Amino acid sequence: MDTHVVVVLGGDPTRRAELTADVIARTAGSALVLTGHPDAVDPRLDTTDVGAVEVRADDPVARTQAYLSGAVDPGDDVLAALSAGSDTPLSAVLGWEYTRRAAASGYWDVVVVELDGDLAAVRRLAAAGELTAFVDSRWPAHVRFASMAAGDMADPRVREAHRLSLLAADVTAFLSGPLEVVVAGEAPERTEAMAELARGAVTPDIELDDSGEYLVAYPAPTMPTGAGTVDGNLLRLDHDGFRAILRLPSVLARCTLEDSHYDSDTRSVVLRFVPDPDLWPSHLVPSGSTRHAG
Repeated sequence: MDTHVVVVLGGDPTRRAELTADVIARTAGSALVLTGHPDAVDPRLDTTDVGAVEVRADDPVARTQAYLSGAVDPGDDVLAALSAGSDTPLSAVLGWEYTRRAAASGYWDVVVVELDGDLAAVRRLAAAGELTAFVDSRWPAHVRFASMAAGDMADPRVREAHRLSLLAADVTAFLSGPLEVVVAGEAPERTEAMAELARGAVTPDIELDDSGEYLVAYPAPTMPTGAGTVDGNLLRLDHDGFRAILRLPSVLARCTLEDSHYDSDTRSVVLRFVPDPDLWPSHLVPSGSTRHAG
């Protein structure tokens, strides 16, 4: 049986610990709890040496230092900037990678991650997308792969960027997969919807209208603070306090984003894409889109 992964977020440490105990009681098996408050464990959990529950402290600083020790160039200024502080996208991604590996080991029946704060936790869920966007904006995939063809002779900074990209990709796939979110704080329905968007676990509704344009609706609990933007095959939606980075379906990556708006009735961001004639064979450009050529 696959390991069940649960994120318990928001509220205070005691409330999160209670919900963690409830989750573990449902599974009735072995569990690993990753928490920033190991002193707030619910008394119902048997955490003794012979118990079924193991509690480990969340230590982003130690994880980041361990990652830096294996860096191609630990003194690189870009990597240093990414590693400054305990709440950077890199430290968050390393935490999720730790969780991913724990789940992949199959040793525990359930792995629970406790996160402080509603919005702070949502930002941590969005970290993999932010790290991906950061790397791609400076070292696009074609640049990285071309450089990596040189093997050990490749530019050290590009090699490190490639390492970060692979890390972010693994974590993105993990977070967008089967994972349960339990909200201990306020506005649980809204917070859960924010978490789903932040971790990329949303599926867009895509419609091709009569003019050959694609109308794409992404579920979003709140109105973005600005218009959606596209960089390569990534869609960026800025919300108040976090940024969702979503990978576009391949058909949309060959289109141009014309505009976007928020539909409060359906609680979704609606974007209009037009096929880019430069990226489509002429006989495949939907009727009505050729007016955008040239």
